[in-house]
Amino acid sequence: MAKASKIEEILREAAAAVAAADVPDDLRAVAYKEAVDFLREAEGSSKGGGGGNANGTSSSSKTRTSAATKTADEADASPPDEAAFFAQLAEESGVGEQDLRDVLTLAEGTVHVTPPARRLGASAAEQAKTVIALVSGARAYGLRERPVRADAVRREVERKNCYQRNNFSSKHLGPLDGFNAGANRDEIVLTSKWVGEFKSAVDRARGHTPPEDKS
Repeated sequence: MAKASKIEEILREAAAAVAAADVPDDLRAVAYKEAVDFLREAEGSSKGGGGGNANGTSSSSKTRTSAATKTADEADASPPDEAAFFAQLAEESGVGEQDLRDVLTLAEGTVHVTPPARRLGASAAEQAKTVIALVSGARAYGLRERPVRADAVRREVERKNCYQRNNFSSKHLGPLDGFNAGANRDEIVLTSKWVGEFKSAVDRARGHTPPEDKS
């Protein structure tokens, strides 16, 4: 019974520590686990004589420092809010913020293309290239994700019903000058020509230019 009470106490202390630290919602689970691990190790160290070392630094102190550093790093890596996302992307691309909001949305760190696929190109291949340019550019400079996660881009192409597995690398990503495959299939990297293709994709999605008919 005493053991159960100690576990409950650790869980309560961990929850209180996370709440007091004002950790972002999407990092609370990680921070809570770190806090529980720290408290459990601290409890074990106190029973085992403190776990001191030659420098007078306890193992529990090292654990606390490591946990705090990891949580801080993860908090810094959290995606920007919607306002910062569009402001950063507008500054880097030279596209007006309202124009960006007409074609993109940000939901929990995921970039979505809002216009229907028929507005993105006359063929599935052209639609896919438009989505790749929009999402890759937005993730690279709105979310500051470089290299860009190719799986996130592929998921959005698939969501817009223009994903062709066998053609994604060769006929969709390959013809683009501003967006290239990275060191492996999990990465997309941007070149200096990304801005022109990104702007064209925004214009096409907003219906300002006729879609090209390419297979």
